[in-house]
Amino acid sequence: MDKETSDIMFLSFADNKTPEFKEVRDKDWILFGENNLFPHHLLYLYDKSSNHGAIVNGKSKYIYGSGFPVDYVVNDKQEKVNVVFKKAIKDVELFGGLYFELIWNVGGKCTLRHLPFQLIRKAKDKAGYFYHKSWCKNMWKDKPVYIPEFDPLKKAGAQIFCYREYRPGCEAYPLPDYFSALNDIETDVEISKYNLSVIKNGMFSSKMIVFNNGTPTEEKKKQIEKQWKQKFAGSENSGNFMLVFNDDPAKAPQVQDLSTTDLDKLFDQLNKTTQSEIFTGHQVTSPMLFGVKTEGQLGGRTELIEAYEIFTNTYINEKQQAINDVYTFLAPYLINAPAGTQELIPVEPLSAPEVAPVSSVPINENMKNLTGRQSQNIERIVRKYKTGKIPKQMAETMLRAGLGLSDDEIMTFLNFAKIEREEEVAEMFAAVGRPRDEFVIIKTKQSFNGHSIAEVEAECFKDIKGNDSAILDLIRKDKRITPEVIAKTINETEAYVRNRMKVLTESGVLRQAVQVTGPDTIIEHAINPEQIDSRTPPETVDIFIRYSYEAKAGLKPIIDTTRPFCKRLIELDRLYTRAEIESVSQRVGYSVWDRKGGFWGDNEECRHRWVSHIITKKRKG
Repeated sequence: MDKETSDIMFLSFADNKTPEFKEVRDKDWILFGENNLFPHHLLYLYDKSSNHGAIVNGKSKYIYGSGFPVDYVVNDKQEKVNVVFKKAIKDVELFGGLYFELIWNVGGKCTLRHLPFQLIRKAKDKAGYFYHKSWCKNMWKDKPVYIPEFDPLKKAGAQIFCYREYRPGCEAYPLPDYFSALNDIETDVEISKYNLSVIKNGMFSSKMIVFNNGTPTEEKKKQIEKQWKQKFAGSENSGNFMLVFNDDPAKAPQVQDLSTTDLDKLFDQLNKTTQSEIFTGHQVTSPMLFGVKTEGQLGGRTELIEAYEIFTNTYINEKQQAINDVYTFLAPYLINAPAGTQELIPVEPLSAPEVAPVSSVPINENMKNLTGRQSQNIERIVRKYKTGKIPKQMAETMLRAGLGLSDDEIMTFLNFAKIEREEEVAEMFAAVGRPRDEFVIIKTKQSFNGHSIAEVEAECFKDIKGNDSAILDLIRKDKRITPEVIAKTINETEAYVRNRMKVLTESGVLRQAVQVTGPDTIIEHAINPEQIDSRTPPETVDIFIRYSYEAKAGLKPIIDTTRPFCKRLIELDRLYTRAEIESVSQRVGYSVWDRKGGFWGDNEECRHRWVSHIITKKRKG
C-alpha cells in the first residue's frame, strides 16, 4: 500500500443481517442468530425506536383487550392468569412466540409462569429447551439449565410450553411479523442517533477533516480517529467522515463539507419513508391507532373507529384467537382454573358517546345509570350469544366478571336475547347436515322415551349387531336362504336385509357364489371363518346413525301455528350427525335435542320430534 492510500481512513455503515439458526458441535442448544443474541437485538430495536416500540405496545394492548373475564392466581408468586398472559402477548408481538414454565404438583395440576423469550434456546438433540438468565455473559460460570418440553402425559417437575407463530423456513425459532421491516426500524434508530449527535455536537457527519501539520505514525492516526469519533460522531453509524493528513505545517486544519446542501431535507424525507415502511411491516392500517398523526389524516372519531374495525378484522382477531387457543389447551392442567371456556375480552380505542343504553338490550330501573361504553359491551356480548358465537355459560361469566352485573340482570339480558333466537338457531342447522336424498334409510326408530343421543346410538348399533348375528346363523343353516325369508324371520324389511348382506360380503365376512343352471340362477352364501368367529357378531361397516326433525306420527308437518324453528327444519329436510346436533347445542347454550328449538322434551305444544335413522350412503352412478 502506498503512502497516499495509507493516509486515508474510511468508516462505513453497518448492515442488518438475517439471523441464522446454527447447530454447533460443542453446544447442546441451537444458536439463535449471530453470537446467539438475535432476540437481544430485537429488544434493542424495541427500546430504541419510538415508532416501532409504540406499535408493538399498541398491538399488544389491542390483543390483550380487557383480559380473560375470570382472573385467578396461577403460581406461587401470586400472579394471576391475566398478568402472565399479558406478558406473553407482548413476547408474541416482539419475537413471534412465547414460553411458559409449567410445574406439576402432586395433584396432577400445574402452576404457570411466563418465561422471557430472550432467555430460552431450543435444545439440539432432545425435546426441550435451555434457560439462561444472560446468554451474553457469565456463560462459563453459570451453565444453561435444561428443561423438557410440556407433556401432559408426564406429569412431573418443570416443563416448558412453547407457542410459535408459523413462518415458512423457520423451524427452530420464530421470527416476528415485522421482520421484513428490520432495516427500516434500525434506520429509524440511527436517524434518532444522528439527530442527537447534530444537536449535542453542532457538527454534521459526511465531512472530510484535513490536518496540514504533518503525517503522524499509524498508532497516532488511530488515536486521533478514536478521539474525533468519540468527540463529534456520537453514534458509530451516524455518517462517514475522512481523516486526511498533509505535510504542510503552514496551513491550519480544514473541515470540508462532502454532503449535499439539502441534507436536512434529505433526512426529513428519509424519516417519512422509514416511518411508512415500519407501518407497512407491522401491517398497520392507520397510524392513528398508535397515537401517530400523519399528513392527510383528519384524526376524527369516525375515521379512528373505522380504522380500528379494519385492523381488528385483518390482524387482531386472528391473534386473539391464537391466544385463546393456547389458554384453552392449557386450562385443564392449571391450578385454580374455572370450569368452562374463557376468551379475551376485546376493547375499542374510543368509548362510545355517553348515551342511553342501546335499544337492543332491555332497561330496568336499576340499569339506567349504564354508561355508553358499558351498554356497548353488553350489546356485544348479547349479540355474540344470540348468534351462537359464545355459549350461555361464557356470556354469563363475561357479564358478571367484566361488568359486575347481578344474576337477575344477566338473566334479563339473556332471556331477552332468546326472543329472536328461534330463527337464528334454525339457520345454524341450515349450515350443517346433508340432504335426505343422499342416503338410503334402512331402519327408522320413532321414539326415544327420554333417552340421550348416545343411548339411542348404542341401541341402534346393538340392533344392527344382533341382526347381523341372526342373519349369519340362518345362512349357516341354509346357504341358499333368500333375503326375503331372512327378513320375515328376523322381522325386518327385505331392503334392510339385502343391505346388511351386501355390507357383510364387502367386508369379507360372507362369500357369495353364483351358479347358473339352465334358466335358473342360484346364489349361495358361505361364512368366511378367517374373518369372523362364529360366536362373535361382525363389526358394522358403512352403516351410520343420522337424525331428522319430523312431525309426530299422524300430524301434519306444518300448520298455521308452527313455530319458525320447526317450519325451517321441516323445509330443510336434512339428516344430521350426533356431533352436528351437539355443536349447535354448545353454541346456543342449551340442548336443542331436548328443547327442539325452544320447548322442553315431549311438550305437547310442539308437534315435532327428533327421529333416528340407520342409513347407508347411496352408491354413485
